[in-house]
Amino acid sequence: MKTFQVKIIKQSESEVIEKVLQNLQLRGFITFEETNPSESSEETTPATEEQVQEIIGESELAPFYSEKEAKDILNL
Repeated sequence: MKTFQVKIIKQSESEVIEKVLQNLQLRGFITFEETNPSESSEETTPATEEQVQEIIGESELAPFYSEKEAKDILNL
């Protein structure tokens, strides 16, 4: 499954785009849900180095991978 984030550039076209997405959902091609803009990844705070180390430790990747490899695997 792939997940996409769609940003509607022209507010005047938002109804048309929503109808297209809803039509695709009715046909069973996609699932469609509107998300809250306040949950956008653009507004998230990056993890501190201490938090990154804790995440790597809890994932138990450290014995098997270098720190850089573990960060890549965890997308940190």
